[in-house]
Amino acid sequence: MAIRLHNTLTKRKEEFVTMTPGVVRMFVCGPTVYGLSHVGHAKTYTQFDLVARYLKKRGYQVTYAQNLTDVDDKIIRRANELGMDPRDLATEYEKHYLDDMAALHNTNVDVFGRAHDHIDEIVAQVQQLIERGHAYRLDDGWYYDLTTFPGYGKLSGRTEVKAEDSLARVDENDQKRNPGDFALWKARKPGEPYWATALGEGRPGWHIEDTAITEALFGPQYDLHGGAVDLIFPHHEAEIAQMEAASGLDPLARYWMHTGLLRVDGAKMSKSTGNFLTIRDILKTADFRTLRYAFLSQHYRSSMELNDTTLEQARAARRRVENFARLIDRNHEDSPASAALARNAREAIFERLDDDLDTPGALAVLFDYIREQNRREEPPGTAALALLRELDELFDAFDLDDRTTDDAEIEALLARRRELRQARRFEEADEIRKTLHQRGIVIEDTPDTTRWWFTEEVTSV
Repeated sequence: MAIRLHNTLTKRKEEFVTMTPGVVRMFVCGPTVYGLSHVGHAKTYTQFDLVARYLKKRGYQVTYAQNLTDVDDKIIRRANELGMDPRDLATEYEKHYLDDMAALHNTNVDVFGRAHDHIDEIVAQVQQLIERGHAYRLDDGWYYDLTTFPGYGKLSGRTEVKAEDSLARVDENDQKRNPGDFALWKARKPGEPYWATALGEGRPGWHIEDTAITEALFGPQYDLHGGAVDLIFPHHEAEIAQMEAASGLDPLARYWMHTGLLRVDGAKMSKSTGNFLTIRDILKTADFRTLRYAFLSQHYRSSMELNDTTLEQARAARRRVENFARLIDRNHEDSPASAALARNAREAIFERLDDDLDTPGALAVLFDYIREQNRREEPPGTAALALLRELDELFDAFDLDDRTTDDAEIEALLARRRELRQARRFEEADEIRKTLHQRGIVIEDTPDTTRWWFTEEVTSV
């Protein structure tokens, strides 16, 4: 079955066909590095990490690029507040961002493009737009004239800013020809970083950074562009207008993918509104696997609410998989019937993932398989383990190995607890229960034995 993706540009699912067979050039809008990244970023970049992993799994040679906005109004304002050089501020928070991505195991980006490193390409692209009649100059810099590009709005279906849109990067100037015209190159202002160029002394506008970087990396056209849904307008519309007008080629990207927003208390997570929780904060209370499961158990195009209940449900679900993995006899060769059960589950899982990365559907198949396998008298064996390992190569949300190394120790503690209970030393026996609970292990006494399983994250050793 071919991969089918929902293309924001065409508003429908389409078979994924790359410009060069077997090769994917993929770009996702990265953060503006002026503060710690929030868990909304974690959702978007975890879901695109899965996209890159899956395309590689399906045999594509993937180059995944992401920009880092390190020259921007927000950075300058924040640096002035802190009394820092804007470049130093951006460098500091870029490192924090990369550390956060590594902590989440979002490690599939191949190239990070920084605005500072592409000033020449930015200037050259603005010059192309000037030469083709798409740009005009005002006192405070060069602007894009939207009336010169009839295709503006084809991604979002609209051309004008609405009240609910973020206005943080709308370039205000009473002299603009059209209200939606945006800055390509901003003239030098006192106390701000600048470059001396053929466009005059100044610095890039926000939108032009991305298209200059992607043109330098991929040329004027490539396969897949991604980002959060709130970037569709005006940012991604501006990218299309810039690159397609500068190159004369259509489309800029063949497929556009957008992730749904993360909400807290029913509101979009955003630094500008103050409604955000940093990745570092959330990792103090939830491990990376639970977070990855929470994000990947939702369809990437869906919005989701993040709260304690969401995390508890994600933790419980991944524990079900891990508890199943603990029961696998890793030396047992499955019978043909059991092996077929695993093989059929794998085929169904990949059918779901081929259908616009339907991760909820794929996980539903996995849990159906686990339920069916648990009903069988034959214990799960190597086929079951191979299925879990392959799925975890994509999700990276399950601890399939480390838990098994604790079995002997845990059984020894339970044996000691039984001895203490038989000796009516209940207080000491209860201390063992508490110790196991702190390690995320629940125990249940039955007439014949004591059962145990993992439920919550380890909080202490």
